Amino acid sequence: MKEKKVQDILAPFLEGTPLKPSVTLADRLIHAVELMVNHNRKYIAVVSKGRPIGVVYLKDAFQELGIKGLTKG
Repeated sequence: MKEKKVQDILAPFLEGTPLKPSVTLADRLIHAVELMVNHNRKYIAVVSKGRPIGVVYLKDAFQELGIKGLTKG
């Protein structure tokens, strides 16, 4: 099975999204989930060369990873 990456579910960047913590396109999706859970975030910035290029939503990551029933809305 192919390892899921952040780039698989990248959404447009939301102005005002904190850049720390952040992930890159090549990061494993589970790493993004771990950061969001540990920092109590519903989404996380995705950066390339230090610049924001998008976000990953926790609910989308759970869905992509096949995890159900852990988030509302």
